Amino acid sequence: MKRITKPLLLGIALSACAGPGAGGQPAPPADESLQRFHPYEIPVERLEQEAPVTGPGWIQVSGTGSVQVEPDRASVTFAVETRGGSAGEASEANADVMDAVLRSLRDAGFDGLELATHGYSLRPEYSNIQNQRVREVVGYVALNNVRATVSDVNAVGRVIDRSIASGANRVAGIHFFASDTGPARAEAMALAVRTARAEAQVIAESLGYRLGEPLEVSGGASRPGPVPFQAEAMAMRAADTPIEAGDQTVTATVSIRFAIGPEGAG
Repeated sequence: MKRITKPLLLGIALSACAGPGAGGQPAPPADESLQRFHPYEIPVERLEQEAPVTGPGWIQVSGTGSVQVEPDRASVTFAVETRGGSAGEASEANADVMDAVLRSLRDAGFDGLELATHGYSLRPEYSNIQNQRVREVVGYVALNNVRATVSDVNAVGRVIDRSIASGANRVAGIHFFASDTGPARAEAMALAVRTARAEAQVIAESLGYRLGEPLEVSGGASRPGPVPFQAEAMAMRAADTPIEAGDQTVTATVSIRFAIGPEGAG
């Protein structure tokens, strides 16, 4: 507004000087330099120098917030591997064992049980005889995986015990995770913003200024992935042993640019 108001006032003053005199007679000629001066000829640099400064610039800060989330679900992946003299024998044997494993898990009545098979493969096995120029196919291996997900992390030991007892060959992977991390992500974001603002406040006050409004904000919160557990160690546990799944960490990071306000009192 300073760049507009000042030229307009000058223009009005000049116009008044050039208007008619008393009695309607033409006013005496104004100073020649004033007649040649126009408001839009005022240098912009001059107006900027005369404009009041509210603060010396801005402050760039970052903040981080972390919130722990307790997992409420667990998934266990088992491998079922079978062999046969032919591809059909290996595949059929694998299907029989897999059916037994799935039926055993369903009959156990685990809370929130979800079952899914994946990663099926069928490959030939070759003879391993020294100095044999052409290797012969001696059989076939069928491999299939089943993932069992339950809503009770303390039931993982029993899930493993039941699966192996019904024919699963090994435990391929164990993971714990939280089904809903939305509230934790929001809390972590709020904590990160508070941390960043507190740092900016300290900087501004140390310089003798008040903290201004935020000019630019960027950042976000992570979505934690499942927490893995050592499968071999889990397989050695007794079925009724409680499981310490550990917490997941939700982390948020923000970067905020604050304006520096006017000088602070005191």
